[in-house]
Amino acid sequence: MNKLFLVLGTLLLSVVCITAQSTYKPILLMHGFAISEDCGANTDWDTMLQYIQKNNPNQIAIALDVDNHLDSTKPMFTQINDIYLLMTSILENNSSFANGFHIIAHSQGALLMRSIIEMYGFKVDQFISLAGVHNGIYGVGFTNDYWFGNYTDEGLTDLMYTSSMQKKFSVANWWNDPKNNDRYLKENFFLPALNQELSELTPEFKANLVGSIGGSFNAFGSPDDGVVDPWVSELFGYYDENMVMIPMNQTYSYQQDSYGLKTLETQGKLKLTQVDGVKHADWLRREDLFNQYILPLISK
Repeated sequence: MNKLFLVLGTLLLSVVCITAQSTYKPILLMHGFAISEDCGANTDWDTMLQYIQKNNPNQIAIALDVDNHLDSTKPMFTQINDIYLLMTSILENNSSFANGFHIIAHSQGALLMRSIIEMYGFKVDQFISLAGVHNGIYGVGFTNDYWFGNYTDEGLTDLMYTSSMQKKFSVANWWNDPKNNDRYLKENFFLPALNQELSELTPEFKANLVGSIGGSFNAFGSPDDGVVDPWVSELFGYYDENMVMIPMNQTYSYQQDSYGLKTLETQGKLKLTQVDGVKHADWLRREDLFNQYILPLISK
């Protein structure tokens, strides 16, 4: 009889362990940009990984160890290739990802991960974009801490749109001068193609994005970000030609549904959340933000 109870107990424990391990979908986290050896790396997620472990102890969460620090300045297409190779290696060697996974991405990382979903398609449940630069940036505010901080807005446009910068520097790939849209479309090698703003479209981008999101695409942004200019780029808005901030539904990509934003919204899968009083890096560290906005999404 004791042996029977021992066997039954072992089986019950095994079932409990299996259930606990499979309750939550795994997570991939992608960091942002930095001209620094102090941030812009997989270690940016150390604090959030602790929050995840604290609340969902059995949830797999992997901060992608790729293009860290100064390598985060490499051109976007190069980083996309690097991340894609790492992601496919992780997914092919871990069966936990077979039924889908969550993405948490910050700043440039959110744009990189959206690019990968558009270009290749993956089975994503919750895509969580934290201060993502989805429609790019414009203005010296972002650059004041870096070596090109003394440039004017117009001078930065001249610099960012050079062929050499487009081929070497990630920020140049998401520099978007709203006062000269023709030049942006012609001289930016990356963002107009990704956001499907060119006359020649890539239909797979829309199909992949819409087809990949099983749960929802969740974009979070703050008017107090202090880094991304305009901050509404984090919620798929931008400046118009008169430098007036406009929301997502007034942008070309949304109105044309060029890569699937309107479709996702119609399906109830696009969630935009403005959170006041949040600095750019706060999303990585503040436990109150994690508990209120991120934890409920990754616990589904």
